[in-house]
Amino acid sequence: MVLAAGVAASGLLGYLCYDSLIGSLCCLPFSLALFPAYRRWKEDRRVNAMRMEFKDLLYTLASGLRAGYSMENAWFSAEQDMKLLYPERGVLQNAVHTVSNKLHINVPIESAVSEMARECGLEEIDSFAESLMTAKRSGGNLAQMMDKIASIIAEKMEVDQEIQTMLSGKKMEQRIMSGMPVAMLLYMRLTNHEYIGGLYHNGMGILIVTGCMLTAAAAYIWGDHIIQIKV
Repeated sequence: MVLAAGVAASGLLGYLCYDSLIGSLCCLPFSLALFPAYRRWKEDRRVNAMRMEFKDLLYTLASGLRAGYSMENAWFSAEQDMKLLYPERGVLQNAVHTVSNKLHINVPIESAVSEMARECGLEEIDSFAESLMTAKRSGGNLAQMMDKIASIIAEKMEVDQEIQTMLSGKKMEQRIMSGMPVAMLLYMRLTNHEYIGGLYHNGMGILIVTGCMLTAAAAYIWGDHIIQIKV
C-alpha cells in the first residue's frame, strides 16, 4: 500500500512538474522515500503503545505486591489483568507471556525481565529491569518501586502530550506550507497554462522546475526535523 501510494504520488507530481510521461517515470524512484517515513511512523506508534501498556503493567504489579503476592505470582496475576485491559492483544502481551513461561521453568524473574528489556528496546523496561535486580539483591520495597516507576512514566507521557499539543498548530502550518508549491503549480496549470508554459519541454525550464522541487523537498525535510521533539 505504501509503495502504491508513493508510485501514484510521485508519478502525478512528475507529470505536473514536467508535463511529460518520461518526467513521471523519472520521479518514480522517489516513491521509495516513503518507506523510511512509514517505518518511523509505525515505530513511534509501537513505542507509545508499549509505553502505555508497560505503565498499566507496573500499576497492576504494584497492586498485586501490596495484596501480599510474591513478585512471581504478582506477574502471573498482572498478565491476566493485561488480557482484560487489552482484549485485542496489545503490543506488550507476547513479551509478558514469555516472561511468565520462563517463570514456570524456574528462571529468576530479574533475568527474565532483563531479557524482555533487551528484546523490547524500551528505556523504561530497561530501567525497571535494573531496579528489579537491585531490589531483589538488597531487599527493597518492590511495591513502592513499581509505583515510582509508573509515576515517572506517566509524567513523561504527560509532558510528551503537552509538547505535541503545543506543536500541533506548527505541524499543520508546516504541512500546508510544504504543499503550497504543488498547489500553486496545479492552480496555474488548471487556470492559466500558457503563463507557465515556458517551463515545459525545454532545458532551462526543466532545470528551474527541478531546482524548485529539490528546494521544496529540502524545506519539508528540514521543517519535519525541527518539529520532531522527543522527551
